[in-house]
Amino acid sequence: MRDSGKSLRARLSVFLCAAFVAGGTVSCGPGTNLMQIFADDDGVDSLLVRARAAYDRGSYGDAAKFAEKAMKQDGQNEHGAIILGYVSLAQGGMDSFSLIKKLISLGSSGTALVDVEEKLTGHWEVDLDLVADAITRESAGTGAQPDMELAAAGGTVTSTLDKLSDLVELTTSDIGSLSNDYTDSTSYGRTFYANYPLVQPVAVTGSLRDSIPFLSYMNRVPTWLCGFIEDSVRDADDPRDSATTCPTSPRRSGKRKGSIHLIWAFSHIAEALAFQKTLNYSTGVSATAGVSNLQGRITKYQSTNFASQPANMVDATTDLISGIDAIFPDAGTGSGVSQLSATLSAMNSASQAFAAMSSKTKDISGAISSSMTALKQTAGSISGSSENAKQTQALKGQFISTAVTALKAQIESTGNTSLCSDFQRLASSTPGITAPSGC
Repeated sequence: MRDSGKSLRARLSVFLCAAFVAGGTVSCGPGTNLMQIFADDDGVDSLLVRARAAYDRGSYGDAAKFAEKAMKQDGQNEHGAIILGYVSLAQGGMDSFSLIKKLISLGSSGTALVDVEEKLTGHWEVDLDLVADAITRESAGTGAQPDMELAAAGGTVTSTLDKLSDLVELTTSDIGSLSNDYTDSTSYGRTFYANYPLVQPVAVTGSLRDSIPFLSYMNRVPTWLCGFIEDSVRDADDPRDSATTCPTSPRRSGKRKGSIHLIWAFSHIAEALAFQKTLNYSTGVSATAGVSNLQGRITKYQSTNFASQPANMVDATTDLISGIDAIFPDAGTGSGVSQLSATLSAMNSASQAFAAMSSKTKDISGAISSSMTALKQTAGSISGSSENAKQTQALKGQFISTAVTALKAQIESTGNTSLCSDFQRLASSTPGITAPSGC
């Protein structure tokens, strides 16, 4: 796991003085030793100082211990909740500064970016005022140019997550816990797709989140922030956001609403990125090419001339579609939800968290917000029993649109209209792709 604490080291003193002077706890000047002032005090302020100091040296377990102890004394302490949020992100290996820089690059439109980390030196947490100051207009002629590859990649939820995917690292064991092996149903398919093995994502449950360290750490963030977030941020289809699991009372207020919602958004984006590891499972030649094994299958299927081998085309199509169904089921099993649905909930919640923040976040939230807006527009053209079901289908469509296009091309080139029903079922998630000739 990446040590995200390295990018935050040596930032503690300025933040501590600013925080505690503002609260009237101490006065800071040359030679002020906050550790000595609070060393033997088990009050809330002392515990939070220790938590920040532990975080600064990378002792995340100690940081969590001190902050949790402070929260037990004062459950409405906003700084305690923020510390625990950042600690959980760090324990999972999520680098907040790298994420925010990539989000800014993805959302840039005629915007130049000064090094965010440099601007935030001396500050313990991501401060939106300073982030806003780190973003300057291109016309000003200052700052580094945005990453044009990132900026050009926006438009869909899947392309946005693809560009952020390197921020999350899961072990082989984690991938194994998130999925089961998958076997193609036909003998021809097992040979034809041999270089592109698939895994079948398992349903997402509380026990699954607890069993995978990264997801467990991300799952702790909402627990600490529940009382501080706006009701509009809660996702109605995420059981963790229910009034029972994430109570809204007593309503807690504070001055760091932006930081609270930013951490909430970060943890949910991180969870979506974790599920991407199985939805976009990649090994061997696919990994070398930077695509998923499913996309590798689609490319091979599309490039194969089946004109003289109709039986093989049927088998290859059967296993292509069966693999898609295994990766993107319409529903979860038992008490869980599919990883596709969990990804949608996470991205919805992140988008809503950004919406609850000030206009200063538009350069940070742009890619997420615009891609979710586009997804919902597509969902409006899809049949479904609920908005969630339609949006889930629309997200599936972003993953499989190339498969739908490939199947259409094969039907038209071979004239094999017996596969029209397969096309119609597969294309139900991609309303923008018309049926093949003859179907």
